[in-house]
Amino acid sequence: MTDQAADRPKANRRMQGLASLLLIAAAGALWGSSRMTWAQVLATDGLSLPRVFDVLGSDWSPWLTGVAALFGAGVVAQFAVRGWILRIVAVIIAVAGVLSAVPGFTLIRDGDGNMYAANRIDIPGRYQVDVVTANTGPGYLLIAGALCAVVAAVLMMRGASARGMSSKYSSPAARQEELEKQVFAERERRLAAESSDDADTNERLLWDSLDSGVDPTDDRT
Repeated sequence: MTDQAADRPKANRRMQGLASLLLIAAAGALWGSSRMTWAQVLATDGLSLPRVFDVLGSDWSPWLTGVAALFGAGVVAQFAVRGWILRIVAVIIAVAGVLSAVPGFTLIRDGDGNMYAANRIDIPGRYQVDVVTANTGPGYLLIAGALCAVVAAVLMMRGASARGMSSKYSSPAARQEELEKQVFAERERRLAAESSDDADTNERLLWDSLDSGVDPTDDRT
């Protein structure tokens, strides 16, 4: 039992550390993806050579940096909160991870020729869009980051449950204090029981004296 009590906090710290690394990786992947070129728009105005406009990840999905910051805050939350609050944080991170993967799938599947990319950047009105080409690399990076966030959320949920189950396994000093409280409580219980037995014995002696005709209040008695 003692070995299990000692192993549980260690396992919990391992899960906590792994979840933190995954969240950091997820935040870095989302931030990096937001700075990469997701698509290129080739447009002409009929007066000069065709011009290429870059569409960054932050143009395609402006909230990527915000979700990356959320993942970073999740690392701090692991050490600041516990219990049901940590479970709520884990659920939020899991949902954010799943939703953050959607733009990556869209880029990979429908990036080429997708006029959404052209509409996300400021192209002068005189230009006419000819071709939209997608760069799928940032999409895969985004999906990998989203997967890391979901796995981290699962570990956070398990860690929150483990901390709740192992909360009774406190530090050695706290366990010593608890043991002393139990010993003193048991001692008080025994003393109270002995006092009760003495009172019962005195009461029986009193009634026996009365039955035998002896006055127990008589000093001579």
